[in-house]
Amino acid sequence: MNDPLNIVLYVNNFLPAIGGREMVVFQLARALTDIGHQVRVLGPSGFFTHRKVKFAFPVHRWPKLCGLFPEQIAGMSLSADLRLWGADVVHAHNTYPTGYVASRTAATRTVPLIITPHGADIQTIPKLSYGHRLNPVIREKIDAAVVAADRVTAISENVAAALTEAGAVREKICMIPNGVDTRRFPAADGAAVRAEFGLGEQTRLILTVGNYEPRRGHENLIKSMPSILEKHSAARLVIVGRNTEGLSGLIKKLGLQRKVVLTGSIQPMANDRDRLGELYGASDVYVSAGVSGDAEGLSLAMLDGMAAGLTVVATDISGNRDLIEHDVSGILVKPGEPSALSAEISKVLDTPDLSARLRQRSSELVAGFDWRAIAERYVDVYREVLRERS
Repeated sequence: MNDPLNIVLYVNNFLPAIGGREMVVFQLARALTDIGHQVRVLGPSGFFTHRKVKFAFPVHRWPKLCGLFPEQIAGMSLSADLRLWGADVVHAHNTYPTGYVASRTAATRTVPLIITPHGADIQTIPKLSYGHRLNPVIREKIDAAVVAADRVTAISENVAAALTEAGAVREKICMIPNGVDTRRFPAADGAAVRAEFGLGEQTRLILTVGNYEPRRGHENLIKSMPSILEKHSAARLVIVGRNTEGLSGLIKKLGLQRKVVLTGSIQPMANDRDRLGELYGASDVYVSAGVSGDAEGLSLAMLDGMAAGLTVVATDISGNRDLIEHDVSGILVKPGEPSALSAEISKVLDTPDLSARLRQRSSELVAGFDWRAIAERYVDVYREVLRERS
């Protein structure tokens, strides 16, 4: 039997800040702990503001010192933490700054380094000015980190291609998807959250979850609503995420103030209540409306929608295609076209038999993405690198 590992998940941000990366690290840390490993999350901000926030695993928040050398200061904190608490492996989440800092820190050179990118730190969309590698200085550091790592992981072929472009040899790239908490949603009750947002029991809810970025296609989804409402007057669109308030102008222009709800960020768990899980449980359709596959990985929110039993309508781009087979486990539509979204969303609302068939298949598919199974795949990578180093 293999001994438990001492695993450091190295990050520059963590809960209670909400985002896809933060949720990945939280779920991975919890799953690794559940299967018997010693795990700590190291490096996030919030030394003074979040020190009392507790999790089922340690979170080491070192103070951020104001100065001109943030990378060096972060490296000193990493070195000190490793000397005090040790580690069998450092798993950095993001190529930059964490992957780069870890690759440059002397204390980590005797410890295997795994890097998992999370979107903008490896992928680029020049026309949207999206991606850290558009900055030549940061690009050089990202590429150096990718080359130095013992392994890099990719959640999709699109991410793997970006890692190869950054200099990673294919043999060092491990394909590991995001996971989902398959135990989270059966107990979700949507009545309370419907009342909270003024949504009646007969309302058909269309849900999308994600902090605002132009690549996510929120505008196209909003523009699809007038056509949907012509057939389904009880339909409502709920958009969850930070920085979505800028969409209010478009909503007002289209006269959708009572039809589109902007919730802002919703904590997955607060006061022992999973409001976001409740919202998934109350919804009928999950929509992923991204407009560019150049910077789309494997959507955590879409996995959650599948696990919660929602019918999925998604644009036909990388990441979405990795999860959804058209007309089998969901519906794929051409990106950037509100009319295509409205037609397919209306169809699944119109056709209960179609929705039931798609939901059944997606529920079967998502069972293979349980976080414990994903954590075991990461452990396999950790042990492989440790064997190589021994």
